[in-house]
Amino acid sequence: MMLGSSDRRLPENQELRWSILLMSCITMTGVYFSFDIPAALHQQLKDYMSTASSGDGSSFSIKFNLLYSVYSMPNIILPFFGGTIVDSLGAHTAVLLFAMFTLLGQILFAIGASRKSWNIMLIGRIVYGFGGESISVATSTLNNKWFQGKELALSFGVTIAVSRLGSVANNWLSPLVANEHGTDVAIWLGCGMNCLSVLMAAGICWLTVRVESREGSAQLESSANQMLTEALLSDNDLRLEDEIVHDDKEDEQQDLERIEEDTSLVEDVLPQDGDYDDECDLSEGSTVVTNNNSRPILDEVVLPADSYPLSSLSCLSQISTFGSMFWLISLSCIVVYGSVLPFNNIASGILLERNYFTAPPSQCRLRYKDQCSKGDLVKASNDAIDSDGNHCDLELHEQPVLPTSIHVDASDDISSDWDKESYSFDNLTENDVDCGDAFWKNSCTADFCLAQKKATEKSGRVMSIPYLLSAVLSPFCGHIVDKIGKRAIIASLASIILICVHLCLALTHSSPVIPLVGQGLAYVCYAAVIWPSVPLTVKEESVGTAFGAIVAIQNIGLALFPLIIAAIYTASDDKYIPNVEYFFVFCAILGTGVSIVLNVIDGKTGRTLNKVHRQR
Repeated sequence: MMLGSSDRRLPENQELRWSILLMSCITMTGVYFSFDIPAALHQQLKDYMSTASSGDGSSFSIKFNLLYSVYSMPNIILPFFGGTIVDSLGAHTAVLLFAMFTLLGQILFAIGASRKSWNIMLIGRIVYGFGGESISVATSTLNNKWFQGKELALSFGVTIAVSRLGSVANNWLSPLVANEHGTDVAIWLGCGMNCLSVLMAAGICWLTVRVESREGSAQLESSANQMLTEALLSDNDLRLEDEIVHDDKEDEQQDLERIEEDTSLVEDVLPQDGDYDDECDLSEGSTVVTNNNSRPILDEVVLPADSYPLSSLSCLSQISTFGSMFWLISLSCIVVYGSVLPFNNIASGILLERNYFTAPPSQCRLRYKDQCSKGDLVKASNDAIDSDGNHCDLELHEQPVLPTSIHVDASDDISSDWDKESYSFDNLTENDVDCGDAFWKNSCTADFCLAQKKATEKSGRVMSIPYLLSAVLSPFCGHIVDKIGKRAIIASLASIILICVHLCLALTHSSPVIPLVGQGLAYVCYAAVIWPSVPLTVKEESVGTAFGAIVAIQNIGLALFPLIIAAIYTASDDKYIPNVEYFFVFCAILGTGVSIVLNVIDGKTGRTLNKVHRQR
């Protein structure tokens, strides 16, 4: 076996793979940041797009959830091609290509938000979807290429950890920016994060091409050196054989001369053509020179897996070879992630409704119910009172009471920053109040908008708990999985935890912190085991296509679930609790059942998922 130059450069490659991993993580950080902007700005978008949503909470819910459905719909098909693109172009090139799609999509989304156009925003999310999911396929394949047999689960864990810091940063920063500078400014901030992703993806391409170029040159140089060495060895063998033959010929010639001298005395009695002809011709056939090192040297040069032509095996034919464990993992992804990712999309709305911005007591109303509650337009105190005329003491998490109706025309002294010339509402609801408008924020309902500002920022911080735990624990969890295996067992435990989490959110009014800690633990454990399990269930040359297939299947659920959630929300009188939470409980129960079946099959087929795979 030839010792290629790649063996000698292993320490260099070890350093480079961590650099590649870091840039990959930063790339995904920007992608996750912008992807989750609508979730972090749920309430701000509801206010900001109120005119485009006809002031209807149900209408907003449908259009808001469509932002996620249209993102996922093309990815039911696209990742099949994304996987083959990764396998053919190479993961590094694919990462750059898909990062550019996310940047373009976010720019369109920001333009749509600035123009308050749902249609442009939805188009932007579709374009974002062309890159957002496929870039996950590319980075997963990149991890598998650089870390196969070398802390593979750890690399997946690190990727998830750093990437999800983008979601955490978004949940903290976007509400702050939106409340201080406007919802559209917060959305444009995402464009800057996507620019950073493109720069990091370009760095991955440059490093990978540089390494592959060096390896190719080193392989050619090594092959040429070995060919020259073997040629020199063969030449030395020939020279040695020639020297031996030359010495034998001299000895034979001397023997013949002595025989001729000895037989000259009896020449007349010996035959002229004696029996010595054959012996005298020994030099003609005494030595046969062969090259025992004649095997082709270039046969020893092994091409990298991603250089084999993909056209010999179509995407569908590769998928048809996938076994039952792969399909069970795919089904598990649909239902388990269906109780995690769609929840995050509306987590801000759920937390506001359940904990941080709840409706005030029904018996409370303003003393002057058709006048503004607090702000520049309020000349005298207009506090909230109950039916007996007593002051209403509201809890910190309860909304300040709004006027029941309002009719205000713009005036020159205080209306310069208002968005409209007049504000007339016979039956005012919270859906009519846009705290991005100076009329509501500073002049009429300042107390309501201030409370909403604090509540949205707090809900953004609390909804970050699952992703923050993911960022902190994923590398450790991935390392533990590398050491102990038990992938299918851990997936089952994660699903059970999710059942408990969503039951708690649906049936109790306690602090959401503990349930969200549970969701974070379940998420980090599940993600750390499910993605590294994919390469264990398919052939090595099909890994990219397998990741593409499972992401496509996952997006079936992620396209449908937001629409189901919007329908449940509308049917529940624009309330998330408890019916939407019951839907998440149902998804987690299905995930538990699938994981149990996966464990049974894994036990019958050599424990591929639950056993420890030794590092190579």
